[in-house]
This record gives sequence, structure tokens and C-alpha cells, in this order.
Amino acid sequence: LRTKSIELFDRLLRRDGGLLILLTLLAMPLLFSQLFLSDNGSNRALTESPAMMNVAEVNSHINMTALLESNPVDNIRPYDLDDLLRVIPYYDHAMALLIYDPIDDRFFAYYSTNHRWKRGCEELTVSIKMIVYILRRLFPQRFTPTSPEFAMVISAGDVPGVRVTSCVKKKDYPCSPLDLPPILHFGHVFQLPLFPSMIAMPSSKHLKCFNYWTRFGSVCEEFQPIRPGNPHGFVFGANVDLAWEYLVPQVIWRGEDHQVFQSIVSKLIPRGVTGSDAMDVLRDHIDELIPQYKGVVYTANAEREARETQSGKLPWANIKFSNHAKDSQMYLQFRQAGIPVTRECMDNKDLAKFRYQIDLGGGNSAGTLEKLAMPGALFHHATATKEYYFNRMKPYEHYIPIAPDLSDLWKKYIWAESESPGTAKKISEEGTKLAASFGTPEGFESIFEEYMRTPLLRVMEAYEPSMYKPWRTIVSDHVEGSSMKPIVRCTASGPYDCHNIVGKKFFQELRVDEDLIEEDQY
Repeated sequence: LRTKSIELFDRLLRRDGGLLILLTLLAMPLLFSQLFLSDNGSNRALTESPAMMNVAEVNSHINMTALLESNPVDNIRPYDLDDLLRVIPYYDHAMALLIYDPIDDRFFAYYSTNHRWKRGCEELTVSIKMIVYILRRLFPQRFTPTSPEFAMVISAGDVPGVRVTSCVKKKDYPCSPLDLPPILHFGHVFQLPLFPSMIAMPSSKHLKCFNYWTRFGSVCEEFQPIRPGNPHGFVFGANVDLAWEYLVPQVIWRGEDHQVFQSIVSKLIPRGVTGSDAMDVLRDHIDELIPQYKGVVYTANAEREARETQSGKLPWANIKFSNHAKDSQMYLQFRQAGIPVTRECMDNKDLAKFRYQIDLGGGNSAGTLEKLAMPGALFHHATATKEYYFNRMKPYEHYIPIAPDLSDLWKKYIWAESESPGTAKKISEEGTKLAASFGTPEGFESIFEEYMRTPLLRVMEAYEPSMYKPWRTIVSDHVEGSSMKPIVRCTASGPYDCHNIVGKKFFQELRVDEDLIEEDQY
């Protein structure tokens, strides 16, 4: 390029004289800036992936306070298919490109062969099948054979399946450029704006109710009070005759453990150490434990204190794993060591008999909204993630906040039980009212508008279809798009009107040499 520029300059000198010399000299700064950008910008773009770029430097002009307070739905920028393909390198799993093809009048979901297929991917495919139906029903004029194509990125899971870069580990937000296109995540999103364009959407468990509203215009049974014929509804005190004064004064939790957490704890206990000695080891390493196991240790301490003092009072904590998993291999060595990590399994009606609920997550545990509905007060555990409706929950109005490491759990219990029981009861009542709003037509209509119709409409309005290339060509020609594989296609003329193309087996066979043990990285 430099040689051609010099030859052109020489030819102009000899042929056109002084005027052209002057014009050429005036143009030299622009010429050299283009040469510099060509040599440095393009080559850098080829060698650096977005995950490796210094995003903090790129976004150095950002007002961090404004970023923390902003709603990603209000900051959606115009985007096209090429922009969506830029999202792929930020993910490790559970992310798909959803495209509407007007020629086929069908939706296609594409998954990258560079991504792993692991926890969250089943949630992803279920979410795809429901959201395309919602799109078709809400915006019928947008999805016709005469409409332009439409595309968006969606992901799903308890935690976004992004690549765990140093930025994500350190929570040194933002970890992506502000001009990254919107990402609709069905599940928990990060509390901090690590990915500012990520929008919290309902998980598949709640998405079913949004799908139901779209189809019938009425509230699903899961959000309505429990009653005969509706065993999975919310457990409100008034419906099961449970008053605050007669609730069991304990902090209650039941759930299942993930094997990776169990393996971490088991490494702390030396072989042959049992009983109280094993519990002492866990107490000594309590700062290394995840919240569920900290709760187990707190419960063991409370039980021991109750036995020793013989005061007749119940232990203040009742945090254990459900015993329907007690026969699994992961609990074998704990039983052998005499560590009381399991207790009876409880359904929501059983849990509702206790005065203080805590949402520590875990498999088969009641969710935050379900606990909020119960007659007791919610001890809301602060974590690195949040659900789509958490902006409606206010501390000390709807719940009592608990630190991520549970360091204030005992103090908050004493505050609620002994120092300010009236305030705790009022908080419980307000939390119940908030949960009840999900079960009324007026309340759910507002919820549907805020958390479904508005974000979908904003994303659709921001998309700029290609005017020159078919979408399949754009995808196949892109360095990231060429790795995409269709996993689901949907006509979406009815609920779940979809066909699986490939799935777990196909993607795991691509990575047979990789360790697919799932870890909670956050």
C-alpha cells in the first residue's frame, strides 16, 4: 500500500505540476492516518478476541454511577446481524442466535460449535420454544412472509454462561463494550453491570406463566394461591390458616447440593475424622464454605447450644439439605463422619410454618418469590446475581437483607425476633402483598408489560435488517458465524410448535476430550 501511494505521488508530480503538488501535500495527513489505521487497527482486530480486549480502556469515558443506575432496556441501540455475531466470543455456553426467516416463515436458533453444551442449555432450548410463540402472538404483523428478517441474542441459565475472564472474576465492570447489542437472558443476571446490554428475562419456570398470559389472557395457577386442585400455587398465610404469632421461630431452608460444592467441602475433612471433630474442621474453615454449608454449620452450632443449655428453646437455625438425597453418593462420607447435613424434605406448605425464610438457592428449593408469599419474613440473601423482578423488592420494606457471606444472619435474626418483631411482621406483610400482585389480572398485566412486551418491542425496533445480503450469507461469511449450527426451528403457530435439530449429544461429541464438570464460577 505504501509503494502504490509513493508511485501515485511521483506520477502526480511529473504530470500535473504545482497545483496538484499542493493538493497532494494537503491530503498527506489523511493518507498517513489511513495507512496507520490499516496497519494497526485491522491487524489488531484479527489477533485479539473481544474477551481479550481492554474493555475498561475502551469504556474509560463511562459514568460508573449512571451505569449502575441505568436500565439496559432504556439503553438499547440500533444493531444488525453483524453486531449480534460479536457477542459470541463473550460466551462459553447457553447462548443462541434467534433468527426469523420470512421466506420460510419460521424461527431458527443457532448455537456455536465453539461453545460447550452444559447446564443452562436445556433451559435455553425451552426458553426459545416459549419466546418465539410469545413473539408471534404479540406482534403478528412483524412476523409474516412479507416482513424483513429479525434476529436477537438470547441466553439462559441460573448464571449467564459467559467466559470467565479476569474482568468477570474481579467484577471489574463493564466487561463488554457499551455498544454490544442487547442480550435477553432468561434466568439470573449479574447484579453489577458486567455486561451492560444484558436484560433480565423470566426463567423458564416463570416464562411458562408469561406464555400462558399471552395465550389465554389470564394468570397461571402457579402465581395464584394454593388450594385444592392447585397444589403448586403460592402459600399465603390466609389460605392455609397460618398467623405470624404461631409460626415456628427459626430460620428455615431446604434444598439440594451440587456435587462440585460437596467435593470442595469433603476435601476439608481429613480421612478418619468424624463426629464433632469433623464439625470442628468445618467451623475452622467456615470462611471457605459456600452459604448453604455455612448454614449447616450454624445449625449444628445452634443445635449443640440448645442441647447444652437445656433451655427448652428451639435452635435458631434450621438450614439443611433435603433428605430425599441422603442415599446419594455425595452424602455418604458426611453420614459416615456423623455430620448432620440432611433433614426431612419439606414442601412449600411445610416451609410456610416457619417465621423466617432464607433464599439460599440450591436444587428443589423454593424460589425467592415463593418465599416472599409465605406468612413469615424473607431473609433475602444477597448474591452476585438477580432475577428480573428484583427491582420491585425493597430492603426493609419487602425483605430483610442478608450479607453474601451470612456474617450478619444471627444479628438479623435477633433483631427480627427480639428487638423489632413488629417491624419484621410488617415487612412480611408487605412482601406477601408484592408476591400477591403476580396473581391478579391487574398486577400481572403490569408485570407482563414491564418484563416482556416492552423489552421485546424495544429489541425489535432496534434491529436493522440487511438490505443487501441474505442473513444466511452474513452468518456463514462471519468468522464467528461460520461456527454456528442450527439447533431448533419453530413455526410458533402454537405453543411449543418447534422441532429439535441437534442438541446435547452432538455438541458433547465435538468435545469428548474436555472436562465437562460444571462449576459455579461466581
